Amino acid sequence: MRAFKWSLLFCVLWLSVSVPVWGKAPGRADIWQTGADTRNVSISWRGQGDAVVYKVYYKYASQSFYHYVKDVYPSGVSLKTSVKLPKAGRIYHVQVVPYGRDGESGGTAYRLECRTLPGKIRLGSQKSYATSRSMKFFWNGVESAAGYVIRVTDLDGRLVGRQRVRGRASTVFNGLAAGRFYRLRIRGYVRINGKTVYGPASYTYVAQQPRVRFKWASRSVVRVSWAAVAGAADYSVYVTDDPSRGFQRVTTVPYASAVIPGLNRDWRYHVYVVANMRKGERVYASPRTKYYTFRLQME
Repeated sequence: MRAFKWSLLFCVLWLSVSVPVWGKAPGRADIWQTGADTRNVSISWRGQGDAVVYKVYYKYASQSFYHYVKDVYPSGVSLKTSVKLPKAGRIYHVQVVPYGRDGESGGTAYRLECRTLPGKIRLGSQKSYATSRSMKFFWNGVESAAGYVIRVTDLDGRLVGRQRVRGRASTVFNGLAAGRFYRLRIRGYVRINGKTVYGPASYTYVAQQPRVRFKWASRSVVRVSWAAVAGAADYSVYVTDDPSRGFQRVTTVPYASAVIPGLNRDWRYHVYVVANMRKGERVYASPRTKYYTFRLQME
């Protein structure tokens, strides 16, 4: 009987030393994201039971396993750390696992969906609606972005308009008159703890597509003209007799008219003009939404 009592006492003492006593399983309110940039997120969580170390992991949504990041040692009730992640603009799953003195995980892991800030947004195609003073802009959507903010100013810096876009990667912007370039700024943002945090801004220059007029000069030559575009360094003229085969650039000129030679009477031709703004080695061009059609007049 005495041997049994000593055995029972030994088991109780061993359990009290070796087995950590954990608190309740952590919920969403026990771990939260506090900050972000394009490659890092900051997180905080509430300490759990007798944990002596927390191991931090992450994985991308489509991955089946977590990558180890670091150990975090508790220094209070509320703990925090930053996690470096591979890419901007993605949603990652971060996991924090508590470990006890025996080196075993005895508690329930914390899990959190974290968002890195969008990087610079790349503007894609543009469509020009000169008759309605509107343009449609498309850009590459970013996974982590809660939305995008677009700001347009004239070349003197005066605000033309501002839009906040959510749930899509395109928008129609009104109030853009023909005959001038505008500066467009776009940046993505995320929401962290009820606050809006913005990614870096991207800048570009946009202008309505010039409307083309025709004047015949001879049997095989036509002169095309258009309204000058403020901010344009030059203009490129494109022509084809069959749009399905594509257009060919016939000339680039620094003024608002050009001659297209070598044409055949009774052939139908299609023309559009691109206004080019040049900033160093960068060229910002107006859209190619619409082409204008003419046929040489018969004598």
